[in-house]
Order: sequence, then C-alpha cells, then structure tokens
Amino acid sequence: MVKKFGLFIVLLFVSMASASGISWKTFDIKFGPSLGGWHDESTTMFGGMLSIVKPLTPYIGVGVMAEIATDASGCEDCVDYDFNELSEGILVNLIAPLGRGFSLTANFMFLVNFQDGTVEGHDFYAPKPIEAYDAEGNHIDVYKYMRETNNDDCGCESSGDYYFESFMFRSNLGISWRMQSNFFGLEFYPIDFAVVRGGDSRMTFSLNAIFRVF
Repeated sequence: MVKKFGLFIVLLFVSMASASGISWKTFDIKFGPSLGGWHDESTTMFGGMLSIVKPLTPYIGVGVMAEIATDASGCEDCVDYDFNELSEGILVNLIAPLGRGFSLTANFMFLVNFQDGTVEGHDFYAPKPIEAYDAEGNHIDVYKYMRETNNDDCGCESSGDYYFESFMFRSNLGISWRMQSNFFGLEFYPIDFAVVRGGDSRMTFSLNAIFRVF
C-alpha cells in the first residue's frame, strides 16, 4: 500500500512537471548578495549565496545551497566580534503564483553554520558585595555589579580566537519575478530568519538572480 502511494506521488509530480515544461534535467541556479546581522554577537553581516534548485513541479523544488559571509561588530565599548562564516546544506523551495510573472516564494533551509575569527574586549559584570543596612539598622545583602574585562576568573571567554559551529535552521519569505520563458528571474527576501544552537538568531535581507538551465 505504501509503495503504491509513493508511486502515485512520484507520477503526480512527473505529470505536473511535464505539463509545465519541466524536464528531469531542469535546474534553477540562484546567486546574489545578502545583508544582515547576528543578535547575540551584535554584528553586521555581508555575504553572498549560491543555490542549485531542482523544480519538481511549478510550485515546489528541492536543492542545495552555500553562503559565505563576513561579520564585524565594530564595537568600542562592548565585545568586538570579527569573523567569517560558511553555511551549507539543503533547502525546500515553495512558490505561490500571483500573476504576471510574480510569485510569493519561501524557503526552508537545513544547514551547518561555521564561524571562524576573533573576539576582543570581552566584558563581564561581576557582583561585588557592599556594606548596606535597612532602616532599622539590620545588615542586608546588597551587590554592585562591576565591569571586569578579560578576567580569566569570571568564567567567560577571553579575548582571542573565536570559532563556532552549529546546526542552523533558516526560513525566508519573499517575492519573485520570472520571465515568461522562466529563463531569467529575480527574488527578493525582506523576511529571512535563521536560528543556531544556543538560541542565537540572524535576520537577513537578500536578493537573488535566477537562471534556468534546460
């Protein structure tokens, strides 16, 4: 029963693709710049993305992608991160036609993210006990948070080399335009949200050119 259902799904995809002029060797090559920033590191990111997507139907495709970027915070009184990053993995592309060549498009990406660079000026706010008494003269516990920089006893990361790798889930939503022949198009993603292990997040804006092969 399961095999029959799987065969039905495959035949459905093949028939839909054939009806729209998509053959087994049709691929979309997408590339373009991206601009964004990580929340925890307070960095500004600039990079470029390349993906190869295999359309299964006019509405869904699967593919692989890679993005190379450089990040810098430029902080003068906070932690200063400066690193390069590489994200690579697989994606699922969804398309909802709007008419006149325009469509809503979304991607769900399952990636591995590598970050390699330096971190400087790591600050830590350590609690320091101070003498304090209430209105009746009783001693009470009061702490003042003092800044410590590059203190190995604080339990935080010292300045120096920075390296991080994690699974990344990324999703975006945007609008695309295609020529009637589908040979060339553009995609713009104003909503692009990524999350890595540990809860850090990145917001990104990206613009891609699309070229269809076969």
